Amino acid sequence: MVRILVILLFTIPLSIYGQSGSGTIKGQISSEGEPVTGANVAIPETQQGAASDELGNFLIRNVSPGTYTLVVSAVGYQEYKQELVLGASEVITVDIQLEPKTEQFEEVVVTGTMRKTYVKESPVKVAVVTPQRLQQGKTSSNIMDLINTVNGLSTQLNCGVCGTNAIRINGVEGPNTAVLIDGMPIMGALASVYGLNGISPTIIDQVEVIKGPQSTLYGTQALGGVVNIITKNPAVTPPFSADLYVKSTEEGNINLAVSPTVGRFKGFISGNALRMENYFDKNDDQFNDVAKNSRLSLFGKGTLEGADGEERLNLATKLYNENRTGGVKAYSDKLRGSDQVYGESIYTRRAELLVDYRPPGLNQRLQFNGALTHHDQDSYYGTEHYDARQEIIYGQATWSQPLSDDLHLLAGGTLRYESYDDNTPATTGGAERRFIPGIFAQSELSLGRLTLLGGIRFDHQREHGVVTAPRLSAKYALSEQTTFRASGGTGFRVVNVFTEDHAALTGSREVVFTEDLDPERSRSVTASAEHIISFGANPMTLGMDLFHTRFSNKIIPDYDQDPNLIVYENLDGFSVTRGFSVDADQNFTAFPFSYNISFTLMDVFTEENGQRQSLTYAPDYTGTFGATYTLRKLDLSIGYTGSLVGPKRMPDSYVENFGRDRWSPAYTTHDLKFTKEFSNVNSRNGIGVEGYLSIENIFDFRQGSPLVDAARPFGPQFDTIYTWGPLVGRTFSLGIRLNLR
Repeated sequence: MVRILVILLFTIPLSIYGQSGSGTIKGQISSEGEPVTGANVAIPETQQGAASDELGNFLIRNVSPGTYTLVVSAVGYQEYKQELVLGASEVITVDIQLEPKTEQFEEVVVTGTMRKTYVKESPVKVAVVTPQRLQQGKTSSNIMDLINTVNGLSTQLNCGVCGTNAIRINGVEGPNTAVLIDGMPIMGALASVYGLNGISPTIIDQVEVIKGPQSTLYGTQALGGVVNIITKNPAVTPPFSADLYVKSTEEGNINLAVSPTVGRFKGFISGNALRMENYFDKNDDQFNDVAKNSRLSLFGKGTLEGADGEERLNLATKLYNENRTGGVKAYSDKLRGSDQVYGESIYTRRAELLVDYRPPGLNQRLQFNGALTHHDQDSYYGTEHYDARQEIIYGQATWSQPLSDDLHLLAGGTLRYESYDDNTPATTGGAERRFIPGIFAQSELSLGRLTLLGGIRFDHQREHGVVTAPRLSAKYALSEQTTFRASGGTGFRVVNVFTEDHAALTGSREVVFTEDLDPERSRSVTASAEHIISFGANPMTLGMDLFHTRFSNKIIPDYDQDPNLIVYENLDGFSVTRGFSVDADQNFTAFPFSYNISFTLMDVFTEENGQRQSLTYAPDYTGTFGATYTLRKLDLSIGYTGSLVGPKRMPDSYVENFGRDRWSPAYTTHDLKFTKEFSNVNSRNGIGVEGYLSIENIFDFRQGSPLVDAARPFGPQFDTIYTWGPLVGRTFSLGIRLNLR
């Protein structure tokens, strides 16, 4: 396999474009009298392109003479195509008017196939979520507070004292979900516990979600699915922006961003600061309901364009500093490690560097990606001191080659180095180091209405040898309105309990390993259908998904063997998550109203020695719903989001020893947000000002105390994870947003 990939990488002819007498295509993109920012303008024949700026302008230079199709796409608008004949040294200026679209199948995505394509053309189903959808009814600078608005995704609170949480896809535990930053798998292990809280919606362009194993492209950690966070393109961000809000919980947040441009270099620098040092105890358990938090996050991204206006080099960096403290009222950082006053204090320091480079002269077919991260966590959980450091170095090279009009090949190689050290028995022999080389290849074949995608990956793990991860996907377009997809694949994951499962550290239970833990494996099959129902100019988009994933060697913490222990062992059986989901979206053109609704029914269970039981903390069903209405005469937008969470099975020991309910109740939460535009950034003065007010958890629903035996926090049965619902009730947020052109 390696020999084949090497031959492909070095013997495929390299087409080099660019010649004397080249021309230029420029223009402006607008819709209903307003500029469209961030539209993708592409010439498929040459793979050249550009993005429209804040005024809707674009420029593509050094285009060889010829006949081309100019393709323009933007989120929320119908795709635009125009045939152009460009002469030598000619400059063509076009005025493009985009029509709003009601279905969401034309966004550009990269996660499903690792190359840019449209949602409707991808053989792998990709859900696209914009920052506007994430913040439709809520206000937060933390993506973990907003991800519940995505169909099939939920956040599980893993500690009622310090507030750590994880993303679940279709009920699968958080560590099985690979969270990527611009396609880079750098958010695992330590970062999956606290690092995700430092991702602000203000740096996000869109979030792409794939359910089911994606190990073929993204490594063997992606058992349950992928959440790819695409950061903003510096070319289409405003020169200056500011966002400030305060909450009734006394949380305050400010975000400042600038976008400098120097020649062909375009930059985006964002700084986010949050402070919440208020103590409140509405559930009367004598512990703070929400951890105190001081957080500072800095993000910078720069793009260097080539002579033809294409992206040549992307460089991004993020620095993250957070201090969080939870516990009784008298606890503070000065009492870290105290055996008299209980509290939990976590200091997190994280740095990330990401690089994306496309050498000139190769039609952007060759791409190099790299990432370097350092994560330091110094924490106390009561008297338990956990001090850990992790470094990741990741490199990837890919070659994308069309072999014909209908066949496309993608091949690549990866190198991943991980170093992990802590003060637990897990690394008594020194830092744990892993070097994981890998190669992968996939081909995509178009046969009219049918598209087939097949791929395979080989990773080498020192402890486990060569690990394979194949996948096969198919898409069939029955018509322009109806599309079917099906996928199958496998996944593989090596587990580090102390970095991934917060329960191993918090509370007073002793951690026990009954055996050497083998890697987890998964096999998955998914199927989906999308259909557009015509309602005049207001069509509705319907979707349905079926999913079935079977895990072997599953590592599940057992809370039921002994109330004083957490027992970790490979499941002598299997674990399954299966179910279906349905969703609907509709945007009306006759009046400014849109809505979305989704529902997921799932059966998540383990079976061992012929005994089957539901997996703890996995809901039986989830649902999301949202709507937006704009009062145009008042420049006022009203957004609403709601969520539905079904019953979850709770650990038996809480039921038998403390009389807690075995099943949590089903519940809903509701949020409302009002956004008033006072001035538009595209107005003559170039100043955009918005104010917003949100009311979250309108009906003040709270679960009660998440703590077990809270009166004796240093006792043997104290625990912090009887968590199934909101801990904070009704919250008001007030903010203002400023953009300068």
